Amino acid sequence: MPLTAEPAARSRGLTLLAWFLIASPLVRWGYVSTLAHFTILEPPYTALRGLPLALHVFFNAGAILPALGVALLYRSEWARRIACVVFGLTLAWTAWLVLVQVVTGRLDSNLPLALGMLALSATCLWYLLRARIRREFRPIAAPGIVLQVLPPESAAPRSRPLVVMACGEILLGLLAALLLAWLHFHFGARPLLDVGPGIGVTEADELLRTILFVALALLLAPHALTVAASVGILLHRDTLRAARRYLAIAVRTAIGAALVAAWLGWREGFAFETRVVWTIWAFCAVSVAWHGRFLYILGHYPSAR
Repeated sequence: MPLTAEPAARSRGLTLLAWFLIASPLVRWGYVSTLAHFTILEPPYTALRGLPLALHVFFNAGAILPALGVALLYRSEWARRIACVVFGLTLAWTAWLVLVQVVTGRLDSNLPLALGMLALSATCLWYLLRARIRREFRPIAAPGIVLQVLPPESAAPRSRPLVVMACGEILLGLLAALLLAWLHFHFGARPLLDVGPGIGVTEADELLRTILFVALALLLAPHALTVAASVGILLHRDTLRAARRYLAIAVRTAIGAALVAAWLGWREGFAFETRVVWTIWAFCAVSVAWHGRFLYILGHYPSAR
């Protein structure tokens, strides 16, 4: 009777490490907030408090740690290797910063942050390289399938209306990119809060403009997916079903972008130009109409259902 090797028992320490990485933005936010109460930190933490500090912590390069923590919970060998590389680079970088400050004798208030990251990186790297821990991870199996970069070719003929709608969808995606570029310059050219000068108004205005621009960019981002599906249609690839799914998403997000623009235009306390609101509305109306017509044409293709 053939014997099968039993999987290694899951260690509690590795599970706790994975959960710690998942919660690392919250831990770092609390750590920096605690240090800010006892000392004046160096840039970029000098004037950051509360929500701006949380946004800086959650949307920086360290945001990869929660994703690695989730992968470590499933004992992914690729996640372990990537985590070792990340912690190794972090260890080398923080060690260099601490060494430069010690050698030059210029110790700043960010040294506790560097020492904490140095200790965390060294501990995690040592723990993940232990032989007992490495046995818990699944080995990387040789791929048994051939990855296909492009969708398969479609045997269904392309009608002229479908080709016209696909070409128009590509132009609509370019218009969405131009609209985002114009909104970026508009948000950076003038303040959004109409409350006059005051303490903290400039920082709050910059934060609000950044959040609103990111929100509009995310709402218009599905146009990139529809453009990719339309290019596949023009290349006779089987992307009809994906195009229908992306178009349905783009219709909903375009309506959301129009609602956000309406809220900005008629909300008291915001100096948002009516011209910009009407421009966003015009684009969203054209987008919804075009996508609705595109969905109607795709409904005649069985492969798109």
